[in-house]
Amino acid sequence: MNHEKSGWVQALGVETIDTTGAGDAFNRALVVGLCRGESLRSSIDFATKVAAYVVTQMGAQPLISDSILK
Repeated sequence: MNHEKSGWVQALGVETIDTTGAGDAFNRALVVGLCRGESLRSSIDFATKVAAYVVTQMGAQPLISDSILK
């Protein structure tokens, strides 16, 4: 993906409990992926996974397990 290309990423199907903090979690995870040297697409996939996990928990800052972060 670049300025000449755009794309669509499907959200993961999860049972949503609370959406508070999902956008913040997505943005933080996207930056983490990019800082790790991952591609933009891989970083987006990682961020989508983290945000999906966050909405399955109650509250704005749920504990994110190490298995999600790998």
